[in-house]
Amino acid sequence: MSHEWVVQGLEADLDHFHLGPVDLTLAPGNAVAVLGASGAGKTTLLRTLAGFLRLRRGQILRDGVDISGWLPEERNLGYVPQGLGLFPHRTVARNIRYPMEIRDRAGAEERTKELLEQFRLTPLANRYPSRLSGGEQQRVALARALAADPGLIVWDEPWQGLDVLARYELGLVLHELRQAERVPMVVVTHDPTLAFSIADSFLVLRTGQVREQCDAATLLRAPADPFAARFVGFENVFDPEALAKGPPGSLRAFLRERSGSEGVAFASPSLGPLPVGIVQWQGTVRSARPNPHGFTVEVLVDGLVISVRIPPPMAPPLPVLGDTVRFGIEPATVQPLGTSFT
Repeated sequence: MSHEWVVQGLEADLDHFHLGPVDLTLAPGNAVAVLGASGAGKTTLLRTLAGFLRLRRGQILRDGVDISGWLPEERNLGYVPQGLGLFPHRTVARNIRYPMEIRDRAGAEERTKELLEQFRLTPLANRYPSRLSGGEQQRVALARALAADPGLIVWDEPWQGLDVLARYELGLVLHELRQAERVPMVVVTHDPTLAFSIADSFLVLRTGQVREQCDAATLLRAPADPFAARFVGFENVFDPEALAKGPPGSLRAFLRERSGSEGVAFASPSLGPLPVGIVQWQGTVRSARPNPHGFTVEVLVDGLVISVRIPPPMAPPLPVLGDTVRFGIEPATVQPLGTSFT
């Protein structure tokens, strides 16, 4: 059964760390990606939602009922921690069946078979976790979380340590899960591909505070701080200190004029013919390397290393170390940071 979850003014303390206030609304099938650097409070938020840490202030409502003081096992919530917490002495099938065993649920055997099939684990049912790949272990952990029919899943770093194929397969499972089960999710991740593939909204934390809360389009268009800018793919991110020195007419001055309180961000400009009226910058190639989207060139200009690109098709001669190149930056593409708050 799916539920609507509302978090109002959640605050929590862990040692000397303070989290919050945090507000969230999760309708059935919704997913929120929680972003932030190490120490931002992401795992603290998940543990507070799950009931392993006590709220200092605020409420957690499930279908309008305040469950803030309920024990973890009373919250109807599936928590998948980093490390997954699989039982090494239990087979895949018995790991999945465990939440139903402790609740003495009827039909546990049949439900276990359904989950094994749903998560493509039937051939692995009698294996132990130590004999599974990372992606297989992740699928077992998610299947076990679903075995208790949770109204919410909170998952800490689903793709951590997985190779490309395992990430792809787990991504398919998550899409199927959202469509079939309609269970809302709160997912902590450092992986942009996962975040943008499953999340309806984003919560950016920094040192326990909500820095930005928005949909994908807003996060891409206007990241609030350097972490969010790098997360969404801005290759050039500079803080105010990096831009502090630079005479009028220099690249530093150009960027400083467009800077917010935490600096600027902009995507890699293209090498090649420039539109009329665009200011050109000249620099020395520091490195040049191919990538799936073309060719990336790092150029030293005015003491700043700027990432530029050559989109395909790439005609020779390509830049090499020490070459002098020219590129332009359209002012409208420079995003000030530190100007957007929740």
